[in-house]
Amino acid sequence: MIARLEGYVLGVGLELALACDFRLAADDVQLGLPEATIGMIPGSGGTQRLARMVGLGRAKDIVMRGRRVAADEALALVTAVVPGAELDGAVKSLVEELSRHSPIALAMAKRVLNTVYDGPLHLGLEIEGLAYGLLRQTNDFREGVEAFGEKRRPEFTGE
Repeated sequence: MIARLEGYVLGVGLELALACDFRLAADDVQLGLPEATIGMIPGSGGTQRLARMVGLGRAKDIVMRGRRVAADEALALVTAVVPGAELDGAVKSLVEELSRHSPIALAMAKRVLNTVYDGPLHLGLEIEGLAYGLLRQTNDFREGVEAFGEKRRPEFTGE
């Protein structure tokens, strides 16, 4: 999932963006979780996702102060910051890049990353190894290896 961010991305809007795989932001973006300023806290995963992305100290700074983060400070939160006029093109380019990869490999990578991110290393390595073994049996892996050897772009089917 790709979040396209411009202007004000506050509260649950930022929480939704933090739940995405990629976040592309215009250079005018203002990100924030201002709930503390009205006697509340983020309630849709914002505290947890933000802390995992930027660290506990920075997350406290943003959440507890209700502080807005401008584009020049947002690189820890977003995949890229681009001029507003180039935002649609950047999103399209990322979609095209991802569409050239095996859909089954992307889905497996996402699942492994999300499942074991905050678990112990030995568990992450075990699940990664199992996923690796499963993917070696797919048609997409076979096609990828053959295409590499033949110096051509692979044609993945998701199988």
